[in-house]
Amino acid sequence: MRTFMVGLVLMTTVWHTSPVGAQSSAMKPFDLNMDRVKVNTFGGKLGDSRTYFVPSYNLVVSVHGSVWAQKGGAQAHGKFFVEGLTQSLMHELATKLQDDLVTRMRAAGYTVLTYDDLKNEADVVGRGRDKVNEKWGFPIRHATPLTYIIAAPSEEQQFNNPGVGAAWPFRGIAKQKNLMVLSPEITFTVPQMYGQTRAGYSSNSAAIATDPAMMLQGAWIAAVNGKGGTVNIMVQQHGMRLAADSTGIIKQLSEQTYEFSKEWQRTSGDFTMTLDPVAFTDGIMRVGLAINAMIISELAKAHK
Repeated sequence: MRTFMVGLVLMTTVWHTSPVGAQSSAMKPFDLNMDRVKVNTFGGKLGDSRTYFVPSYNLVVSVHGSVWAQKGGAQAHGKFFVEGLTQSLMHELATKLQDDLVTRMRAAGYTVLTYDDLKNEADVVGRGRDKVNEKWGFPIRHATPLTYIIAAPSEEQQFNNPGVGAAWPFRGIAKQKNLMVLSPEITFTVPQMYGQTRAGYSSNSAAIATDPAMMLQGAWIAAVNGKGGTVNIMVQQHGMRLAADSTGIIKQLSEQTYEFSKEWQRTSGDFTMTLDPVAFTDGIMRVGLAINAMIISELAKAHK
């Protein structure tokens, strides 16, 4: 006998009514695991200049995913879609974190230039931008089995990444103005979807489970100096320290079962997650603020 199912793990979500991008008064600081943070240098260091250019600040969030689970003849497949990742919300969150980083850097005694300061420079004007995907309303990035949206503070700051790091294409302006370019990007996964399998004496089972938690998938802070030397700060996945325990409500939209034989069947289900904007905002902001504080700490070390 074979058993098949699409499983669903739901957590109770309390809905909030607050303006777009508003943080709750109960938001707690995020405890960044410094054992998961690594600074890599390739011909440069973060302290090569006391003048910095922060062209953008990217937030990358999963919006769609597809997961399979199989045990013997039991097979389950689940897909999820995230609702509520609006341009107004994502641009506002990216702007808040960019402004927070710039404010902290200036308070620490550094000169910081932003996109508004250098937007008419040739290296900035000529930099390619990521195009908005019509389906999702943002530029997207595929990292199988997930699809991510990419949000900057504004569409004009949606600079494309040619694969050599977000800061590298600005090395010309770094040389011209004798500064360091610093470009942060933080990636989150929400919700969590995973396969579950079980083997028994007379049956196998496969299921897909979901959890509305948000996870810090990783962060990449890229930098380049006027000589083309690069630095990056890599923050690895924080699986045990969640950005948020719950960021919305998951609903199962459909389920279909296909029986190919008595020994081989497949169950497939679609899920949608509707975000609670305040819980989501808290998760993004608490992680982003912790990473900004870490960047300031690393800058201070580099200038000793």
